[in-house]
Amino acid sequence: MSRSYGTTKESVLAGRRIKRSRTGERIIPRVISRRPRAGDIHPMGRSHVLRLLRQIPEKYTYGLARVELRARAGEIGKPFGLYLPRDKAILLYSLPTTWHLPSLSKGMLAGLRQYFPQIEQKKDEVVVRWPSEPIFMLWFFYEVVAHELGHHYRNQYRSKRKKSLRAMDHELVADLHARRLKELSLAAVKKRMYEQHESEPEK
Repeated sequence: MSRSYGTTKESVLAGRRIKRSRTGERIIPRVISRRPRAGDIHPMGRSHVLRLLRQIPEKYTYGLARVELRARAGEIGKPFGLYLPRDKAILLYSLPTTWHLPSLSKGMLAGLRQYFPQIEQKKDEVVVRWPSEPIFMLWFFYEVVAHELGHHYRNQYRSKRKKSLRAMDHELVADLHARRLKELSLAAVKKRMYEQHESEPEK
């Protein structure tokens, strides 16, 4: 008996159905970069996003129509990124390299501290300073972009699941896939470092 849609692995489905060029390379989603808000930057520029989409597993990009870098319209982090299920699009918002926030939740504070920004608690605000753009980009990929890719993954394969999820569960599933993407990325970095070390001549 042939496998049904519901029992076929997501990686297999993506491999079969994703659009490819004549040479067999997958066609990645469009990446649109718009001017950031005055005083902001895009933590991940268009070239970095394109490179990311080529490197992550196909099952996370299958069905994704576009990634759009937009100017932040409101307060910092409201939101950092957004997934549009109907459009199958990810929106990523610009940010300043120094944040002035009224407060930070315990969860957000713990997440930020993994990347070692300077965090200063003042009387009426919290100031977060990113020491370098590469570290800022790393945080943005692992905590924002990967999370929105998790939302797309859940939405793309939702018909394979019998039970619908509550809004809170959607966030938990997106976080789960963000962690998986982080683990895959770190494993790839370690592999490259090991291969580079092995290829170096002995002194």
